[in-house]
Amino acid sequence: MGDCFPTISKAMTTKSDKNWQEKIEEIEAEIYDATPLNPPNNAQGSVIPVIKGWFTALPTGGKVIISVFGVMLLFSLISTVFSILKSLLSILVIGVVFYIAYKFVNSNSKE
Repeated sequence: MGDCFPTISKAMTTKSDKNWQEKIEEIEAEIYDATPLNPPNNAQGSVIPVIKGWFTALPTGGKVIISVFGVMLLFSLISTVFSILKSLLSILVIGVVFYIAYKFVNSNSKE
């Protein structure tokens, strides 16, 4: 029974291996060149100076509009927090009332 695959000479295999090795090295070099060693720092600390610089560069009218919008946003946020606290307090009071009613009904049914 004959071989299904043609035989490849040793010289041809070595040349092919070198070509593949060169291709792999080229791709690795491209990857390492494309990836910065120190990626840019996107932490919050670097955002605040940018926002301050942007705000100081605004004209006076723009600063007033942004300040008014910021105060409105702050009051809206505070209002939302108080609404959530009010809802939680209401749920707590209703739960206590139901618990007291349950204990009262449960103690009367045992007698």
